[in-house]
Amino acid sequence: MSHSPLTNSFAAIDLGSNSFHMVIAEPEGSSIRMIDGLRVPVRLGAGLDENKNLKKQTRLRALDALGQFAQRLRGIPLRQVRVVGTNTLRRARNSADFMDEAQNILGKRIEIISGREEARLIFSAVSHAAPDPDTQRLVMDIGGGSTELIIGKGYKPKLLESVNMGCVSHTTKFFNEKKVRSSDFKKASLEAQVELAPIARAYTDLGWSEVTGCSGTIKAVSRILVELELSDGVVTKDGLKALISAIDKAGSIEKLKLQSISSDRSAVICGGVAILHALVKTLKIQQLHASPVALREGLIFDMVGKAEHIDIQSQTLHNLITRFDIDTLQSQRVENAVVHFFQQVKTAWDLDEDTDLAELVWAARLHELGKAVAHTQYHKHGAYIIGHSDLIGFSMAEQKTLALLIRNHRRKIDLSAFEALRASEKVRVVKLLALLRLAVLVHRGRHTVNLDQFKLKVKENQLVVSAGVEWLEENPLTSSELQAEEDRLLLINFKLKTVRS
Repeated sequence: MSHSPLTNSFAAIDLGSNSFHMVIAEPEGSSIRMIDGLRVPVRLGAGLDENKNLKKQTRLRALDALGQFAQRLRGIPLRQVRVVGTNTLRRARNSADFMDEAQNILGKRIEIISGREEARLIFSAVSHAAPDPDTQRLVMDIGGGSTELIIGKGYKPKLLESVNMGCVSHTTKFFNEKKVRSSDFKKASLEAQVELAPIARAYTDLGWSEVTGCSGTIKAVSRILVELELSDGVVTKDGLKALISAIDKAGSIEKLKLQSISSDRSAVICGGVAILHALVKTLKIQQLHASPVALREGLIFDMVGKAEHIDIQSQTLHNLITRFDIDTLQSQRVENAVVHFFQQVKTAWDLDEDTDLAELVWAARLHELGKAVAHTQYHKHGAYIIGHSDLIGFSMAEQKTLALLIRNHRRKIDLSAFEALRASEKVRVVKLLALLRLAVLVHRGRHTVNLDQFKLKVKENQLVVSAGVEWLEENPLTSSELQAEEDRLLLINFKLKTVRS
């Protein structure tokens, strides 16, 4: 069987709290065809010290896994690769250092995604894989450090939550490696039920026709139930009770000598079983079926969708523009300018059209969002809304950058916002901000400007902006603002020079 060129392939890497996964797939009609898959049990969630820093040994194990992935990625266009981090990397205090090292290995920036974005991607994968996508279904995924719950119909989620408990964290907290008792399961399940209590009513009220479970934990439980002849693979409350009883009787999961799960999975399965028991009991689930797909397949569908112009990010932006009644004529003017300016400096600044230009365009479209709150300090209002919203389709880093650009697109620059950025990221964001501020500045009059008269050149570490003499004389306010902008940008170590042409 011949394979398509690698340029048709998409790759998704999920840096989970228990295992690192990579899948490679190709579009095939309205679905995808899996080409390859890799899984390395890293146990990232168990590798945090008391200060919530990744331990050296865990970090090295993780980087070794990424080295294996990097070899398999060769030949796949980087724009068709996504790497996401979930619960543990959201919590790790030194995740930025690890991400820098990981990017050097993979050649691709890691996106740390929120729990709700993780839930959306999981639901996308299950919906695309389901024989009847129009059924209203409850989808659950028990990861190493968090549990995602989604109710939706078709490809659209209606209710999304991420609960901070997973198989690694629960196993570490409640179970002894040598001896496991039913009382341990009872304590672990009760705590999980307490975590679920605040959201349970919303889920049971909305309802569902079927329940699908993703992730290694649920697939492993399904296989164990078959091996122990407790069910045909369908997970039920009675089946879970029988499994817990079997583990209690044996004394540990290892003593059951199961052939259906690996040793690294058996090391964290007890915490997962307890959480699954709590889910079934709290939500009164009659039965659930395990799905072969999960987060990584959701990432693939997301990328394929963008390639086919089915872009969830654009839908999110459209919703914000509509909800906050943004002046689309003005935002289009600013967008046209940032694109025009970007094209002139992208090579000299080594900027990327797929990521850097996208963030600039998002900021241009949303820069006046805060005016729906108040005109005074609207840039601050807009940044707050973006920074504290669930932006479906956006990573946490993208959301943070977008908030920073909106916050600083006018007036005095907030220096504290840049202090938390890594050095390389700071350089990149400062360049984007300079282009956005210029685009907003030249359109202050809120009318269309001939952009051809603005020429941008990069000379050493300085951006030189040439503007038409006649236009500057006809627009003295803008001319004065351009001069003042040189001093404002110097505060973030950016050199700007305006010359008349």
